[in-house]
This record gives sequence, structure tokens and C-alpha cells, in this order.
Amino acid sequence: MIDAAGPWGTGPFILPSGVSQLDKRSPEVVLEPNTKYWNKDRTPSVRIVFDNIISKADALKAVAAGDGKVDVVTMVSPAEAKAFKSDNAKIVMAKAKTVMVAVFNQNKADSPWKDVKVRQAMNMAIDRKALIDAAEDGHAEMLPAMIQAGRFGYDDSLKPYAYDAAKAGEVLKAAKIPDDTVTIGAGEDQKAIFDALTAQLAKIGLKTKMVDAKSKDSDMNLVWHFDWSPQFPVGVVHREFFGKDGAFRAMPEDPKFDEMFAKLLKTPKLADQEPIVKEIEKYEYDQANVLFMYSPHTLFAVSDRVAFQPYDTFMLELAETKVKKDKKASAE
Repeated sequence: MIDAAGPWGTGPFILPSGVSQLDKRSPEVVLEPNTKYWNKDRTPSVRIVFDNIISKADALKAVAAGDGKVDVVTMVSPAEAKAFKSDNAKIVMAKAKTVMVAVFNQNKADSPWKDVKVRQAMNMAIDRKALIDAAEDGHAEMLPAMIQAGRFGYDDSLKPYAYDAAKAGEVLKAAKIPDDTVTIGAGEDQKAIFDALTAQLAKIGLKTKMVDAKSKDSDMNLVWHFDWSPQFPVGVVHREFFGKDGAFRAMPEDPKFDEMFAKLLKTPKLADQEPIVKEIEKYEYDQANVLFMYSPHTLFAVSDRVAFQPYDTFMLELAETKVKKDKKASAE
């Protein structure tokens, strides 16, 4: 957490003013280029000002106006992107290393999700292409499991669970889900995803109920996460969902996963790590401890006066960002 003015570490920026913590944020956070940064080819050329007061709606209006008050707006939703109109700015998309899944709650008493065949059936109940179109307005990539195509550890032999409503319906009906209702933990910002899942599950005779995103009594909880690592998806993503100390794990400890993860940690060479990563990815694909959905795109609204380079790690790194005119840059 940034809890005082810098310099902090050896990065491309220094922090002359501002605070940014979960429970404390100053109205502005200012970053200045670190003239002593070790990588001269990457030394920033702009001053960055984060506006922590302006609302998302006002920020989008400001960047659209092109008056220099706001140059970059982060975390733009697909609905906001669709509605965004400007002659002075555009929507920039990045295929970041993100995952959107629904975690099956196997810890609930008499949970039907303890049965791997029921979990696999729910994965077959979802038309992912239709889900992406309805929930994200097309701004996402299909995932077979937890790793995106072309990334380290991706197994091209894995394909997303094939949509088979008839077969899924048979298995899920036999599972005797109470009141034929699937309770889904979701935040208000995930309402579009909940609605899209509701429409699809209705086709196989299941109703849905939206409950608090952190509910421990739900059937499954929607979880968005991202891989900020260069090439360690298992440590950053898989472990959080399936590892014994995972923040999102909603099932008993899995000794098999922990064993494979321990093996990965003891393997120093990257070339030797990748087969283990693929083995873990295949194992979790088969176990279907989550409803695999998709990888959401990261969307930004960016002023035309700014040359902005998004990162696929989802992290907001601004060293390469440049202002086309002799004015300071600002971000929201």
C-alpha cells in the first residue's frame, strides 16, 4: 500500500504526494518520473495525477470532452463502453490475463456440488458464446479452464465444455437441487452476468436467486480474478481457487492439487515448469470445481491526446504512456 510520499523502491515513478490505501485515499495521488530509474529506455516522460474524488460518470464525460481534465478512465464496463461517444477519445481494449468463474460451494451441508458429475453437468449447461454476448457485450475470450490461449501453461488439447443442455438437464434434475433453484452470490456490478446465467439455466428448468457476493450459503459465487505474474498462473490464480490457503476455495482441501503445486515450486527451470502447469490445468478442468466462463477484456476510455499502452497483467503501468501535447496527464 502507498501510505506516504516516496520514492518507493526502484520503479519508473516517484510519489511526491498522496496516499492510496484500502481504508484511506487522498483526493489526489501524484506520480513524477524517476530520473534515476535504472532502465533509461523506459523512463517516463509524463507526470501522472490520479483523481480519487471524481465519479466514474463524470470522469467519462470529462475524457469524452477532451478538455484535459481527465485523460484515462480505468475499469470501464461493457455497458459504459457501448454508450461512450466522443470525437476526442476512444475505448481501448486489452486482452488481459483475467478470469471470470463461478465457484461451486462444496462446503455447504448436503451440497449437490460435491459430485464431480454434477459440476461437469453445470459446465455443459452454459452456452459460453451466448453468455459473453449477453453479459459482456462480446468483450471477453472463452476459456477452457483457467489459462488463456497462447499464455504460459495453456493446453491447446483442452476445449471449453461443450454446450449440451439436454444432457446437463438430466444430470442436474437427478441431483435434486432444492426447489430447483440455484443461489448465486454476486455483486451489483455482476448483475448482467447473473441475468445471463438466469436466462440460460431457465432453459433446463432451473431458477436462480441472487444473494450477497460473499455468501457462504450460496450454491456458487461469481469471482473475477487476474494473473499479475509474468509466468506463474498456478501460484497467482489456481492456488487462490484450489490451494489449501486459497482465498476463493469453497471445497475441502485437495491433497492432489497441493502435491502438484509443491512439485511446481521445487522445479526451477521454466521449461520444466510448463508441463506441470499443463498437468494442473487438465486436472482442474476434469474436476470442474468452478463453472468455467470466460476471460473479460479490460476496457479504458482514453483521450486522443494520450498515447496509452495497456498491460496484459491487468496492472495499471504507465511508464510507456505519453502525452501528445505539452500538458500533464491525469487518470481516474
